[in-house]
Amino acid sequence: MKPINTKLTASMPVIGFVLLASSFLLKHLGVNMIAACFLAGFGSAWIGLGVIGVFMKRLNPEYLKKQEINKKDERNVQIREKSGYITFLITSFSFAVLEFVFLLTDNNIACVLAIGAMAIHIASFFIALFYYDKKI
Repeated sequence: MKPINTKLTASMPVIGFVLLASSFLLKHLGVNMIAACFLAGFGSAWIGLGVIGVFMKRLNPEYLKKQEINKKDERNVQIREKSGYITFLITSFSFAVLEFVFLLTDNNIACVLAIGAMAIHIASFFIALFYYDKKI
């Protein structure tokens, strides 16, 4: 099981409430209705997940202790590193295919956005690689 981030879990209902309140504010300001509904749904999901996380923390504290131990276990650290690298390769290939499809369909704006997202994806990889190469 994935470890629970206790700091994020505690702040999720608050962030969700802020997103929900901002969606109602945007709706009354006359902003695009789709954007307001998206924020409302996203905020509601964060509220629900945060409440579930708080209940899990309160009802099962030994589970949290076990997860903290698993988070620092060397085997689990290596598994996360390898899965992150494989995920990087898969998403890089997916971005390349997506760009090719947008080029074939003459969807220039989507193609430029996909190229920009891929550039950010690859740049963040190299920044993290450089940072951890110096740190470790």
